[in-house]
Amino acid sequence: MANLVADLIPFETARKLEAGDRIPPFVLTTQDGAVFNSLSDEVAGLPTLLIFDCGPDGEGAGFASSLATLNDQITKFGSGDFVVRAITRGTKAGNRDLQDRLGLTFDLLSDPLGRVYRACGLEPVPAQCDAVLFVLDPQFRVARITAGRGPAQIAEALGTLTRLTAKREQQSLQMHAPVLVIKNALTKDDCARLIAVWHQPVPVWKTDGLLCDGHEAEKGDFKVQGAAPYRVLQYVIRDRQIQQYLDSKLIRRIKPEVEKAFQTGFSKREDYRIAAYAAASGDSLAAHRDNPTAKTRHRRFSISITLNAEDFAGGALRFREYGFQDYRIETGSAIIWSCSLLHEVTPVTKGQRFILGTHFFGG
Repeated sequence: MANLVADLIPFETARKLEAGDRIPPFVLTTQDGAVFNSLSDEVAGLPTLLIFDCGPDGEGAGFASSLATLNDQITKFGSGDFVVRAITRGTKAGNRDLQDRLGLTFDLLSDPLGRVYRACGLEPVPAQCDAVLFVLDPQFRVARITAGRGPAQIAEALGTLTRLTAKREQQSLQMHAPVLVIKNALTKDDCARLIAVWHQPVPVWKTDGLLCDGHEAEKGDFKVQGAAPYRVLQYVIRDRQIQQYLDSKLIRRIKPEVEKAFQTGFSKREDYRIAAYAAASGDSLAAHRDNPTAKTRHRRFSISITLNAEDFAGGALRFREYGFQDYRIETGSAIIWSCSLLHEVTPVTKGQRFILGTHFFGG
């Protein structure tokens, strides 16, 4: 497995916006002088498509053609369950002329100082590109970014928008644990690399489920083997490069969502752990809370990111104080809950379940 780790892309600090990242909120002026606020209640919770003018001539033929194609296509949706806005560096008057000339059904926003361009990583703009399209999910997080020219680019972005709107069917729930689920916390490549890390040979320490001397004795990575009723083998990450990579990607995606959902945040974390639950040994976690002792009372939130949802059966997360629903989330998605909540992991019945987890704390 060591060769597999070497063959994968190294854990380098994530900087560019990609699927799962939240677009910074912004306020811009429309072609009619109205104010568009990306955080307003009118557009919050709706899938959004932003098309940026990135042509070399600024509001030129290529971008105009992209706008016209987009305008023609979105009329086929026949629904108001999404938001479309174009963003240019042009003036309000120039945008109004462009809208009138093309008969556009959506607003054009002026960003003459390029602040939104910079926030979205579009300064400098990509070469040989008329437009860059950001498709955002209802949480205003990136679902897809396309850059290029021509109808194929528009079709690709609209395909993603169609899938986002199609998933918005109405559902009824009788009871639900107070947990937060965040899609695309990590990419599938990230998940595969972490599973490969777990397979590396490191010292193994025993634990009763609460205490492990390895945390004080080891300076580098090590594993912790739990016994029943907390049967799980966890890989504790001390490698600074992996820690920095995970922090650079996860904190910017998770912290704002936690602060919005729970009106409080965190400033610190414990070591990241890659946990493996094997069907062969009937691995599971008995019902427990994550902050029951003096040494764990500082913990505020727990996080579990599924690394291989397709490869195991059983192993569901359950919060039985709020019913017996089984929480099964997609690969790369995260579930976050208060450390005071009683929770358990049901036995894995097929394959091996891998998750990345840690505990957050601090004000």
